[in-house]
Amino acid sequence: MSEPFLQVSDITYRYDHAESFSLAKQSFSLGQGKLLVILGPSGSGKSTLLQLVAGLLRPNEGTILMGGKPINHLPPEKRNLSMIFQKPYLLPFLTVGANVEIGLKIKGLPARERKMKAEQMLKDVGLEGFYDRPLASLSGGQEQRVAVARSLVIEPQLLLLDEPFSQLDPLLRRQMGSWLSEMKQLWNIPMIMVTHDREEALTLGDRFMILRDGATVQKGTLEQIYYEPAGRWAANFMGLDNKIEGMKRGSKVRTVLGELEVNPNCAHLPDGPVDVVLRSEWLQMDSSSSIPATIESSVFRGPFTDIKVNVSGETVVIKQLGLAAYERGLETGIRLDPFHVWCLSKEMT
Repeated sequence: MSEPFLQVSDITYRYDHAESFSLAKQSFSLGQGKLLVILGPSGSGKSTLLQLVAGLLRPNEGTILMGGKPINHLPPEKRNLSMIFQKPYLLPFLTVGANVEIGLKIKGLPARERKMKAEQMLKDVGLEGFYDRPLASLSGGQEQRVAVARSLVIEPQLLLLDEPFSQLDPLLRRQMGSWLSEMKQLWNIPMIMVTHDREEALTLGDRFMILRDGATVQKGTLEQIYYEPAGRWAANFMGLDNKIEGMKRGSKVRTVLGELEVNPNCAHLPDGPVDVVLRSEWLQMDSSSSIPATIESSVFRGPFTDIKVNVSGETVVIKQLGLAAYERGLETGIRLDPFHVWCLSKEMT
């Protein structure tokens, strides 16, 4: 098995002795063609970690290897990587093509070769025929694609993305996320992306890190962070919006939703009181169900209706696709679909 292209080992960073924030030891690896998403709320250390990899900051300790070679001592321009920021930072007095060619010009490529490479890269990012256009004629999404083209045309070994679509409206942001997911297959270079947007992260990522206050709360695959939160905070952050009381006995847990099968990966928890965490989309309204429920509220949110029901004194949230109108106080029932459920001990934060 080949070594990962990027290996980050035990890097730390403190901004200033007067500052309270510090980045605790961080370690991860990344293979060719894979995208690591770093998630977390504002101030969690996401951008700090990305800037350490980029060379914009130097770690207080730890090592960063690219292709098996240490790069801690190298300035950003010597690391053979590109970074895309929240804003495209294009030069408004240059055409689209001239903006894309900046890195190639610095490398000393002749004009004809620069144009050929720039036009091909613009085609790859969905902007064929835009080479001679002025920047003023572009939309926000098109400007960010030009920034991506400018970053990729120099053929970096690593691409870093710092909230690249956060300045766009929600619809365009989703479109750009889907587009980047498709392009990831074409470029086949390792990428690290920082975001606080869960939907964007889940659409794009292969591996994930969740940071909080400078420390890693959880890292792993999509399945792990989506279905198997490391603690109560991670569950809330990743949108597991139901937490109900449970009593675990062996491979079963007794709840207001009945006796449920425990996920094998949390079967090691000691028997006794636990919290069972559930995604709202795993629950369905079902008037024929043996689990009685009373409607507390029903709010339409566009693609789905957010329904809160009371089940034996506990409030449970259900997301139902489309528009659904339920009157407060209506007696009905609910059904739980998953084969097994994830449990957290009462001590897990």
